[in-house]
Parts: sequence; C-alpha cells; structure tokens
Amino acid sequence: MKWMLVVLILSIITACEGKIDPQPPQGNEVGTKTVITNTTDLKTDAKEKDSKANQSVSPDNVSSTNNKMLACQKELEERGQFSEYEGRIDYKSGPRIFPLLHFIMTKKSIEANEPEQTVYMKDNPIFVTSNQKYAHSLLFTIIHSKRTGVLHGGSDFPDNKVTKYYKSMVGDIKRGNIQIPFTEVSPRNRAVEVNRKTWGNELAKYMEPCKDSLILPPTKTAPPFFNYSDYVYPFSKEIDFVAGAEGVGEGLEKAILRYVDEKKIRIPILFYCPGCKVENVVMVQNNVELKFTEAETNSDWQKWLGSDWHMYISEKVDFDEKVFADAFFYRMRTHLPPFISEYPSTVQATINGEQVKYVNR
Repeated sequence: MKWMLVVLILSIITACEGKIDPQPPQGNEVGTKTVITNTTDLKTDAKEKDSKANQSVSPDNVSSTNNKMLACQKELEERGQFSEYEGRIDYKSGPRIFPLLHFIMTKKSIEANEPEQTVYMKDNPIFVTSNQKYAHSLLFTIIHSKRTGVLHGGSDFPDNKVTKYYKSMVGDIKRGNIQIPFTEVSPRNRAVEVNRKTWGNELAKYMEPCKDSLILPPTKTAPPFFNYSDYVYPFSKEIDFVAGAEGVGEGLEKAILRYVDEKKIRIPILFYCPGCKVENVVMVQNNVELKFTEAETNSDWQKWLGSDWHMYISEKVDFDEKVFADAFFYRMRTHLPPFISEYPSTVQATINGEQVKYVNR
C-alpha cells in the first residue's frame, strides 16, 4: 500500500511538471530580438542594393557630372551675357544662342525679367526631353503654335505684331546687316560669329568646360540636297549651329507643305536621336493630337545628315494664309494642334518602344 502511494505521488508530480508552460517574455524581449534580427537583414539587403546601384551611378560620378555642368553653365552665361540667378537675359540679340544651349543642356529655360523677351522662348523651335535615356536627342519644329504659324506658315514674311520682333534677324545676308549668332571675346571684346567652325577654333578654349556636358549632334560639312541660299529666317542660324549643318533651318522652311486653295498646311518635324527607332509621332495641344508620318524626303535627309536623323510630316491642318499674315489670332479656327489655343504644344513619340515627351521650354 505504501509502495502504491509513492508511485501515485510521483505520477502526479511528473504530470504537473509536463504541463508547466514557459513564462511569457518580459516586456518586448522576444519582439526586440526579432526586430533586431530583421533590421540587420534589412540593412544587409539595403547595403547590397546600394552596392549594386553604386556600380552604375556612384556619388563621385554624380558629383563630377554636376560640377562639369555648373562649369559649363558659368561659361555659357559669360559668353551669352546672361544670368540665370538674376533673371537677366536677352533673347533678342545675337548671343541668345547661349541661353538656348543652356536650355538644351539643363532642360530648363530661363525666365526673362522683361515680359517682351518671353516671346522668343515661346517661339523656340528646339525641343528637348527630360528622359535621361534620350537626353542627347533633339527635335526641331518651326511651327508649333499660332505665333510660329504667323512666323513661318506663309510663303512671305509679313509685317505684323509677331514678326516685328524678328525683323533684324530675317533677310539675305549678302544684302544687309542681318543678325546672326555671335559672342564677344578678348582682347577688345571682339565679336565672333558662333558656328561649328568657330566653336572648334576661336571659341574652343572658352567652351572647354562644356565638352562633356553639352553634347550636340556631330558636324556635317556636306551641302544640302536642296538649293541652299543665304536667306536667314527666324532661328534658322541657331538651328544650323545646334544641328551641326549649314542649311537645316532653311530646309525646315522648305519642308513645309502649303495647300493655298484648300487653306491647309502640313508641318515638318526633324528628329535627331542616335540609335533610335522613332514611331507614332504626334503634336499635342489641349489634349488633342496632330498625327505625323515619315516624310517622303526622309531618305534625302538621312543621306545628308545620317541615319540618326528622322524627318516627319503632319496630316493637313486648317491654315488661312491671310488670317495668319495679319496675325488675327481670334480668327485662327481649327480643331487640330498647334492652332487650337494659346497653350504651348508638346511632341510625343514612341522611341525604341517607349513613349517620350518633348518640350521647347
């Protein structure tokens, strides 16, 4: 009996010990350990990701790029006699090529203190994209608004409230003192025309800081495939310099297709995009699209400038030449860009399968 009692007591003790649960952690002991473990893992993952990212873009590279761009900006301001910080700029004079180059490099236009100076940036025919994949691509279109329709749409250069700003910049160089891109250099502030030849000679030492941050299309010396004259149009010499070939600006003028009897017009767009397949080109204004197709002369442009260049032409747009010659904005009635309203137009295209947007300011 005593033996049975001892066995019973031992059984009860053993059963009780087996049912005892461990004490819950005090405070956040387990939670803290878990968090610490997970944080360590997260930090390790983050370091691995940062390390991989830094293999392609290191802080040193970013800093170097920014420093180079700042050095170039400083030289552009010096040569163009403008100041981004002060808003002091002159888009009307010959040195305006430099704020245009500043825009191409930084993708930002400089707002002028004087309201009348803003018209030149509105009319700027050079478009850029902020998409870093295609940062060196450019788009040239001389008609992208009602104002530029007045400037370039007609067969003649009329006298009106829009063209008055450009009278000093238009005409035959051989017959008059036509304003062309220039800058002043020492000694004695000597005026030097800005073209691709002087860029690589007289201006080379000044523009040395820009060689890595301001990338322009390569220079082409072959003559155009069309009859090229010495007549200067608004922005045509600026286009020639940026494009790297004499005659590109005039070529865009000649590429406009006018249907006077129908009161219609077709607008050209010239792309520079190295290694790009360009498709689905549209001009957008007020959420309405104007469609473009490859121009019949595209092969001629590519034979002249190279395969990185692409010429497109729009569908027909309503265009009453008399109304535009008189700059009657309220009578410019159309349901298609770029003459729907006063809002600026943008250009969109599918490049290598990706939609890319271009702006001129």
